[in-house]
Amino acid sequence: MRLRPLLLAAAAAVTGCASIPKPHFDAIYPGMPSREVVDAMRGGPNRAQEFSDGSTAWYYGEDQCVLIRDDKVVAKERTEVDTSVDTGVVSLKNSRKALCAPQGMAEARNEQQIETPFGSFKGTIDPEAIKNTVIKTKDELLGGSSK
Repeated sequence: MRLRPLLLAAAAAVTGCASIPKPHFDAIYPGMPSREVVDAMRGGPNRAQEFSDGSTAWYYGEDQCVLIRDDKVVAKERTEVDTSVDTGVVSLKNSRKALCAPQGMAEARNEQQIETPFGSFKGTIDPEAIKNTVIKTKDELLGGSSK
């Protein structure tokens, strides 16, 4: 019956893994000391970005960030995903990526993902570039200028 000790060891390992606490981003609030952020997230950030006003953005993966100034949380943000098209075959997801920066020091990052049976495609879409492409295509089709 060598199988029984092996099953007991596997069960103990699974039980031990289940008791490891997970990061708790929702527990973070403005004014929270940075050491409590580390406790809530079960560790420090994956990367950090410093700004000239003395604040620092802590990124946990690509989808969560916390803005710290004077050792306290100023703001936090999470990536927001919206599925604008879902046909069952093709879907289009729009993401507003998590971005923590002092007012006026960074631009929002939007990303689109198209999922098809042939694969997934990611990219950023510049609405002004799309507008210009549509106008150019319209001009070419009509043989004139639409300005």
